[in-house]
Amino acid sequence: MGERGADGGLNLIFDADDTLWESNVHFLEAEAEFIAELERAAARARHEIRETLRRHELQIIESHGYGRGAYVAALHRVAHELTPAERRHEMRARTAAIGARLLERHCAPLPGVPETLGDLARRHRLLLFTKGDPAEQLRKLERSGLRRFFSRAGVAREKDAAAYRLLVAQAELDPARTFMIGNSPRSDINPALRAGLGAVFIPYPHTWELEREALEETHARFLALTAFRELTRVF
Repeated sequence: MGERGADGGLNLIFDADDTLWESNVHFLEAEAEFIAELERAAARARHEIRETLRRHELQIIESHGYGRGAYVAALHRVAHELTPAERRHEMRARTAAIGARLLERHCAPLPGVPETLGDLARRHRLLLFTKGDPAEQLRKLERSGLRRFFSRAGVAREKDAAAYRLLVAQAELDPARTFMIGNSPRSDINPALRAGLGAVFIPYPHTWELEREALEETHARFLALTAFRELTRVF
């Protein structure tokens, strides 16, 4: 039998970005500001800037993984590619300012998260499992004030079924008593179900477009909630 939470409770694994705190909306706001600046500096169409940014973003994710630092690097690549040579210095400075604000932006817990985690931690074992740059993600966790609720915090390069199976083995979890909780169908819900865990989907209105896919809603261990606070009713 795998390790359980307090008083023989369940193992509850939580996603971080856009489950515990807002994150993607910060990227969307930085992107909107960047596109507006590049439209003025380079006289490029908005759709061309966005398509170029997605291309560079995917290339950097492939080589360096996820994270705010990687995204800022993509912004700089796009600015260099699309800006006329005579305005590159100006656009480089504006991009650096946008990137600095994104990197330093505080990720405050979403409403009800601290109270709900505190209540759940009295009955269950809580773990954090996210993806991205480890130093960046763990820094956000510490700044959020939520670290105290988790017995384990892990950051993976990608959250697929294999990553969940590895977590189960390393943390000595019983899959039958373990649930993944998050907002992303692609990284939180579907791969956890494929790995034999239960999964609880909590939608977020600004989930990153690359995290969207059809949910495996017919799975026997799938559950959808409308708000984070509802977890105390379920668990």
